[in-house]
Amino acid sequence: MSFIKYQHLERYGNTEVEGIEVGTCYVFPKLDGTNGSVWYEAGTLRCGSRNRELAPDNDNAGFMNAMMDNVPVLTYIMANNEHVLYGEWLVPHTLKTYQDDAWRKFYVFDVYDRSKERLLSYDEYSEGLVPLASTSLPPLPSSRTAQKPTSLSV
Repeated sequence: MSFIKYQHLERYGNTEVEGIEVGTCYVFPKLDGTNGSVWYEAGTLRCGSRNRELAPDNDNAGFMNAMMDNVPVLTYIMANNEHVLYGEWLVPHTLKTYQDDAWRKFYVFDVYDRSKERLLSYDEYSEGLVPLASTSLPPLPSSRTAQKPTSLSV
């Protein structure tokens, strides 16, 4: 498998995401770190940043080296070797006001299934991430609508 760059996220209200709120809609907190991805291929843990595959000697803020020692992530990704975990590696970036124990953790916010060639819904992947509970991002309260609301307050 080659590196799969995470999709660009559009701001709510843009025409590219019109209708996204119809059906079950999950909203996740936005963290301010650096984007990371983890997958398992040919017996090897692989990691990426937003734009490139990483290597131990060409890392991104220590992300790959930390993932190589992260037992819950390793256990999950080896057991679910068709999955690619996407998340935020929380290191000082613009915001530096997070609690001290929040830093240098990988917060999973999306899972891609290579065999299905699509991102999984939160309902599909959340149970499998229970061992990663301290670093998987639960959604904010979700809603289900049958039609587009006339207004949305966030």
